[in-house]
Amino acid sequence: MIDRFVEWAGNEGWKAEKIDEPITFPEKAVARYGNIPKEWFEFIKHFKDITNPTEDLFFLTCNYFVDNSSWFEDISLEAADGDEEWIGEIKSFWDKTFPIIMGVGGGYHYYAIDLETNKIVEGWEPEFEYPTEVADNLNEFLEKILSGEIKLVI
Repeated sequence: MIDRFVEWAGNEGWKAEKIDEPITFPEKAVARYGNIPKEWFEFIKHFKDITNPTEDLFFLTCNYFVDNSSWFEDISLEAADGDEEWIGEIKSFWDKTFPIIMGVGGGYHYYAIDLETNKIVEGWEPEFEYPTEVADNLNEFLEKILSGEIKLVI
């Protein structure tokens, strides 16, 4: 899958920077999300960066989680403006939703793993917490990207 993905990325103008030594996923992210499918680690640990040509859509590699919190969660918490019930709902959602791709051009959006079902979901601003299911699992998601069924565009 790694080689097929790198070939796809090159053909689509993406930068998929592989690394020689796999990166270990940051412990704070593992502690936060806990139930991240091992297939994700096996895929993403081989890349330093994966970005589209304009660098406004990118995979959240292990490096991203070293210094970043859940960016989408932070935006939603700010919008909640102290509403404790809403804050609780936001935190509950992001505790079980692990973002894997982030888009910042033409409106913020993401792809994520629903940690309760392992399904891949896609969400858009302003209501990040109401995503749409796009694949039954990570392998299906990657296959849909490689086949062109899912187009990673902004």
